[in-house]
Amino acid sequence: MSAIIELYEDPENVQQAASWVGDQHLNVFRLVDQNGSSVDITTGTLGVTYTDISSGASYSFGAGTATITKELAREGLISILNPAAYPTSGNIRLTVSFTVSSVVRRFGPVVIQVLAP
Repeated sequence: MSAIIELYEDPENVQQAASWVGDQHLNVFRLVDQNGSSVDITTGTLGVTYTDISSGASYSFGAGTATITKELAREGLISILNPAAYPTSGNIRLTVSFTVSSVVRRFGPVVIQVLAP
């Protein structure tokens, strides 16, 4: 089982993670508001963005889309499966968006250091 990483609505609260080139695994996150409370995600749409920190461009997996699953929606627990294995090493910023009507809330970032074996 994966450790649960808390993603805060505060962009200055950065989380860290690491992975190997060639890995594709499930990450489990809990979305947390600025008061430290879980965010109820029962209704709304989730999205994920991967950014190459060094260039500011989108990190490319080559193909596919991430799979986001609401695990325990009332507790803000989600799982994210990357679109594919990490193809290159580098530092990636992962952020999650949660949209209800016209209101978009952002959570994260998680800085993922992808290492070459």
